[in-house]
Amino acid sequence: MDKYSKGFTLLELMVAVGILGLTMLFAAPSFIDLVSNNRISGATNDYLSALQLAKAEAAARINPVTICKSNTDGSACVGGGDWQQGWIVFSDLNGNASVDGGVGGDTILLIHAALDDRITFGGTGGVTSSIVYRPSGFTSITGAEVLIMCDDRGFDVSAKGILITITGRGSVMKATETGQDACL
Repeated sequence: MDKYSKGFTLLELMVAVGILGLTMLFAAPSFIDLVSNNRISGATNDYLSALQLAKAEAAARINPVTICKSNTDGSACVGGGDWQQGWIVFSDLNGNASVDGGVGGDTILLIHAALDDRITFGGTGGVTSSIVYRPSGFTSITGAEVLIMCDDRGFDVSAKGILITITGRGSVMKATETGQDACL
């Protein structure tokens, strides 16, 4: 064998793997928090987009548009559970907050699948199961309502709140700034 051959010795390789291991030991918790924060932010933005779609479609169609908690296949609204199970946005021709099929029936505009099992997503008062947007842009709620999204870390700085006003405007904030003190 050539005495000038290039390469790593076993000792150099072990030192490099040890340094890499220590680096990963400190980086892994931050990476897990990053993934969890992105999961909540993505779901919050999805819901806010659904609110904006409902408001825009109500004005464009000159019909009420409803966003509600959905059943497992996204074909109907349900009263139980929380928003984590998913939601649908549909043109609600008769304004009854229920998907009515048949000829000339309601049109489903958006189906959002259930969120990750580690997320809880509930609302206060007028937004516990559905929100109806009228063509004027106003909603069925009678005042400002709040939705809180938490994950398995609970009600902490990572939890998000969505404030919805009677005019249908939704805004995202830290859950701790909503006036609530726990996940809903």
